[in-house]
Amino acid sequence: MEEKKEEISRKKYHRNIRWMLVLYDLVVYAAVAAILLIFYCGSERLTGSGVLQQICLAGVWIFLVRIAGNIYGQVWRYGGIQCYIRLLFTDAVAFIGYLGTELLLPIQKISFARMVSLVSLNLLGALTLRMVYRYAYKCGDQRSVKGRILSALLHMFGGIESEPDKEVQKIKVAIIGAGRVGVSLAEELLNNPEASYLPRCFIETNPEKVGREIQGLPIWSEDEATFSRLGEYEVQEIIFAIPSMDAKKKKKLYEYYKKAGYKLKVYDYPIVYTAGGKGIYVSSI
Repeated sequence: MEEKKEEISRKKYHRNIRWMLVLYDLVVYAAVAAILLIFYCGSERLTGSGVLQQICLAGVWIFLVRIAGNIYGQVWRYGGIQCYIRLLFTDAVAFIGYLGTELLLPIQKISFARMVSLVSLNLLGALTLRMVYRYAYKCGDQRSVKGRILSALLHMFGGIESEPDKEVQKIKVAIIGAGRVGVSLAEELLNNPEASYLPRCFIETNPEKVGREIQGLPIWSEDEATFSRLGEYEVQEIIFAIPSMDAKKKKKLYEYYKKAGYKLKVYDYPIVYTAGGKGIYVSSI
């Protein structure tokens, strides 16, 4: 009985592997290996069999450890920092295995620096591939030339539609507070495909944060967040995510945005409250 459960679980795991991403990673690895082991000779003159041995040994370690670490079972379009940390960790483990095996096996050797370069450049290529993919998913649209190009590339190489095309029905919001609470809310909404809300900007009282960006969202001061500017960003509702704000200041802002016709909500992790109404779990908004 236990063996059947393990077999079902193993089959399910294999179905979750994105083989297209494995293929793209193989292309990146082949390019890096060709540069460092074929075109760049270095002090070690490898024979054809030596090059093949090094390519196979490093490749087997890298891809076996990535598969074991479920790198190809993750949804990278919503991947946070934990996904990238996992990729760094798995490739570090693969390098240790590659180094130890290379020292033990009777094959042509290459320098430690060259081994590090092979694994590191391949990792850099894999990270770049994923970041470009996520950027295209978030920024591809039909409203600009750049957006259309990104959307076309995403459809061509990923077979999916860009995120903005799916965000038309989402409620656009401005988040008051670019601190820990406000940023956690923005991350949750951006990374949750089922969320009904889409953050467009932060409104912040701390001058050190104003003019910068978090998660690609601009941070404006209260003076910069004019109604016309909020209109340009299609903001429909305002979420207060700054628990430490003075009560009088908060009331003043409530009245200011309420008179302008904006619906107001208050975020108190993990719940968003409609001002004067019920609370809703952030995972469902």
